Amino acid sequence: MSEWKTIWALLVASTYTLGSGNIALAGDEQHDLHLADWAQKLGRAFVQVADQVAPSVVVIEVAHPIEPRINNGGLEDHPGWNQLPEEERRRLEEFFKERQDPAEPKKDDSNRSNQNPRDRFDGKGSGMVLSREGHVLTNYHVIEAASRIRVRLRNGRVFKAHVRGFDSQADIAVLHLIDAPASMLHPIKTADSDAVQVGEFAIAIGAPFELEYSVTYGHVSAKGRSTVTLSRNLDHDFIQTDADINPGNSGGPLVNIRGEAIGVNTMIRGLNTGIGFAIPINMALEIGQQIIETGTFRRALLGIGIQTLTENYELNDLVSSISSGVIVSSVQADSAAAEADLRPADVIIAVGGKPVASAQQLKNQIRSKTIGNPVILDIVRNDKRRQVEIVPREWTRPEVAEITANKAREIPVRPLGLKLRKADETGAKQFGVTLTEGLMVWEVEQDSLADNLIEPGAIITEVNYQAVRMPLDFADIYKDVDLKRGMILVFKDLLGNSTYVILKEREL
Repeated sequence: MSEWKTIWALLVASTYTLGSGNIALAGDEQHDLHLADWAQKLGRAFVQVADQVAPSVVVIEVAHPIEPRINNGGLEDHPGWNQLPEEERRRLEEFFKERQDPAEPKKDDSNRSNQNPRDRFDGKGSGMVLSREGHVLTNYHVIEAASRIRVRLRNGRVFKAHVRGFDSQADIAVLHLIDAPASMLHPIKTADSDAVQVGEFAIAIGAPFELEYSVTYGHVSAKGRSTVTLSRNLDHDFIQTDADINPGNSGGPLVNIRGEAIGVNTMIRGLNTGIGFAIPINMALEIGQQIIETGTFRRALLGIGIQTLTENYELNDLVSSISSGVIVSSVQADSAAAEADLRPADVIIAVGGKPVASAQQLKNQIRSKTIGNPVILDIVRNDKRRQVEIVPREWTRPEVAEITANKAREIPVRPLGLKLRKADETGAKQFGVTLTEGLMVWEVEQDSLADNLIEPGAIITEVNYQAVRMPLDFADIYKDVDLKRGMILVFKDLLGNSTYVILKEREL
């Protein structure tokens, strides 16, 4: 009965969310009947959420410039290396890079072919579709320092993406898909994350550990977590969840039982801890919408250091007239706060008439204020209430790694690279294959579109679903082919197996 009790506890907890009403029990038989019935309903609810949300979730693959190999003491050979979050691997690599002996000989890559890529796809994350215009919301750390970005939809189609803009302080970025048809894009539904309650169901969908479109569920464990990172300068107001969030989930949605996004999955507190964090969707959309409209996010700045009053026991004891607010711990020289005569030890209790009780609440109120427009702060100084008018200035963005994904890339023009002739006995004997009607591949040029996709000796039987028997058949079809879309070659390989390849100019 212990398993049934566990299920029953879940069902009772979900009664309000699923709108099921109260369940009256009369005896063990009715108890078990209700358990089975509501277990099925709960299971169907999770299935429906996955079906509803999955088309709005995308897989983001990111390329980074190839750098000289770093001597990291063989950590890449450790079985747990690839299980570390991408940001942790990069941090360790930077650690070893800074300590690498300058006299250590570097690998000679002077013989590398000019055709070899200067970057490689080595990062993966998740995202969610915001609009049919092709805007995708994700984490900034997913696309940090990206040289190329490609996005895969649920239907398998892959599109190149540019970075519309980002806000590194909140770890938010917006991508724009290139040439993605609106009919293929399914914008995600969103909820009011301010109304999210601790204890309600939370479901994460993304691509953890290369396992795309994985669904995990748990609960909202806490709200308003702003001290889970070492930097107090970052703008974070996390939703905490025990739904499994792993490397690759970053940027994907955390949704409620109705399939509405309540957050953007962004970080974990160590592997296998059962603690994950998501950026509230209200905050993400506030920043994302301005990025969509202007290409950037202008953050208002007061120029003060802040601390929640209840976290400073000594000052809290000295301020008797209030029980909550935000302490001005420092005032930057030549800042908006200095001009407004804010002083250290002042306690801000409201912004524009809206009460603030924590440092993060103050950040939330100030973040999107119009630069240059005055704002009224209610403060307490020496146990006396007063108002201060302050004119926010624009926050100066810190330097971050360059993102080159938006820059035009020179795509080498490469021929098909196929030398073809009508399949005959001579060719069949030379390559040791069974003779079939079609065009025999005699040579494949190196670094051509066909290189590594088809071998000499293969016999092409169809091109774009049309039978080919003579080289002229191939030429007639090829003259109307758009290689940006690709052409399909059906052929028999050297073992006689029928298969196909797509020859295409690849920009992704």
